[in-house]
Amino acid sequence: MKLAVFGYPIEHSLSPQIHSAFAAQFGRELEYARILAAPEQFSERLQEFHQAGGGGANVTVPLKEIALTLCDDLSERAHAAGAVNTLIRTKQGWRGDNTDGIGLVRDLQRLGVGLKDSRVLILGAGGAVRGVIMPLLNAGVSTLHIANRTAARAERLAAEFAEKFAGVTASSLTAIETERPWTVIINATAAGLQGERPHVSEKILHGQPFCYDMVYGQQPTAFLQWAAEQNCATADGLGMLVEQAAASYRIWTTEQPQTLPVLQALRQQLEQK
Repeated sequence: MKLAVFGYPIEHSLSPQIHSAFAAQFGRELEYARILAAPEQFSERLQEFHQAGGGGANVTVPLKEIALTLCDDLSERAHAAGAVNTLIRTKQGWRGDNTDGIGLVRDLQRLGVGLKDSRVLILGAGGAVRGVIMPLLNAGVSTLHIANRTAARAERLAAEFAEKFAGVTASSLTAIETERPWTVIINATAAGLQGERPHVSEKILHGQPFCYDMVYGQQPTAFLQWAAEQNCATADGLGMLVEQAAASYRIWTTEQPQTLPVLQALRQQLEQK
């Protein structure tokens, strides 16, 4: 199968390396390309890819919402996320899925974090958050609170899921409940990309919740460093990247790759940079 990842920019993407490693586990030869596509070019580039024999693709920022509009069929996860990160060509056309949330859930489970009946706090209310809400709730989370710098944005997002799941609430970053301990805190803000951490009270770390940052890099983010100083267990989003890729790979091939050796190789590569 001819595969690719679309994004803007795209040269930094680890997806070709990850999927080649998965394919090697099954003795497969895999053609997987990076395709640069500005938002206004994406539809044309995707069509060219299909005409050249492309049968599946990953989609990264800023194209995930556009990908949704180009699909002829959507999974429930993609519909709930309002975005597509995985495309597969069917007889009907492009089918869109979103594996970001299941990638996060599987990485947390790999890390030994119990999600059933847990209290999860998510910092941020952007597209990355929308994609992980339903998989977290389906994993048995009892309370999911979305906190954002602008409370109204978090409240709008929470309202979309609150009718089906009563435990979804929202607030500003400065109005997060701190009386009862959180089980897990997930940083989905862009603060880590600027070397900063979200402006939240130290009280949210009461009870030493597991702290997870969707951003990954050579060094722990400012949020993870801060959490570690308060003796919280921490993890970055590299495992989520590998797990969401594994879920995409399974959609294309029906094969379930082993993620741990791929994650370990990527971690070692990052540390050696």
